[in-house]
Amino acid sequence: MAALDLESTRTRQARREFLALGPADQQAFISRIHVLDGSPRIDDVPKLVRSELHWALPRGHEDDYLAMVWRWWDEQALAMLQGGQRSVDVAAAHAAVAGIRDGFTRAMLPTSVELDDVDSHAVAEAYAGYPFVEQMHWIAYPPRNLRSAIVDYYRAHTQIVHWLDHAHLSRHELVRFQRELLDAWACEFEWMEQEIGPEADEATKQQAGAQLLRQLMGKPGAFLSRRYHDAYFGRGQHHILADEGRMGWHADFQEKYNQLLAQS
Repeated sequence: MAALDLESTRTRQARREFLALGPADQQAFISRIHVLDGSPRIDDVPKLVRSELHWALPRGHEDDYLAMVWRWWDEQALAMLQGGQRSVDVAAAHAAVAGIRDGFTRAMLPTSVELDDVDSHAVAEAYAGYPFVEQMHWIAYPPRNLRSAIVDYYRAHTQIVHWLDHAHLSRHELVRFQRELLDAWACEFEWMEQEIGPEADEATKQQAGAQLLRQLMGKPGAFLSRRYHDAYFGRGQHHILADEGRMGWHADFQEKYNQLLAQS
């Protein structure tokens, strides 16, 4: 009997536990074992998957594409382990693979930073002292909305870095998109200044600034060359520009921003 004859230290504990079972339990255990002879080693699986999906690999973005396929598969495996689903349907797998592939067409940009990937508490703590966060403190922006805004900033900033690093996006496209946002903000900011007047007190300025930010965050806004429509990206871009002091919400944001830089 192999469990008695083998001397391997690697399997010693497992063999001891097996031998401790009664004959019936040992037989039941063995009956559940399936030997898949000639199966690939775990180290070979990525190469084999790449070979199987050669038809779907987007030229120039193969590694990004495969990373997103593996991520989808990890989600399916986790759902099965947690009992949320029993299996992966072949048609669903084909649809997922094709859908990810479509995300790499010129007409669209792939999302690599999903909301579920972000630890909102850690991100909020990491960016607590950033200028765009201070800009929201100046208008007494509500805490839950502020945290959501920080997540939008993080996702948009991380997404831009990924796109630029992988040549999905040109800096010209990004600059043009930011210019559209700045033009729209400037018009709304001017309306706000006119409505509150030059003699407005601090409470009025805070309230008007919060209303301006809420209004801009609720608008669909400009699309990134009509290639990316996720709402978080436009919201995050506003905060990126606010972090650079190129836009703000409080009527005196420019003066406050300059003071903030002088103190840092």
